[in-house]
Amino acid sequence: MNKIELYKTAFINGLDVVADATFEEMQLGVTKEWDSIGHMTLIAELEDAFDVYIDSEWITEFNTYQSGIDLLKRLGVDFGQ
Repeated sequence: MNKIELYKTAFINGLDVVADATFEEMQLGVTKEWDSIGHMTLIAELEDAFDVYIDSEWITEFNTYQSGIDLLKRLGVDFGQ
């Protein structure tokens, strides 16, 4: 499984969305499943999937699908893009 697939799987598991969801359009507070509880569950999924620790100051910066990729890149995850 490549990193993007792993990332999408974290969204599927963390937010309990379907695999064919439009991930690129997901936003915290806009996407129904991405509420405050879903956000923390998603953070935990990402930390486990990528073996990283997301500091509390960065958690608030993660509010869209793309911002999560950018955050993981800052934490050293190579998406090969």
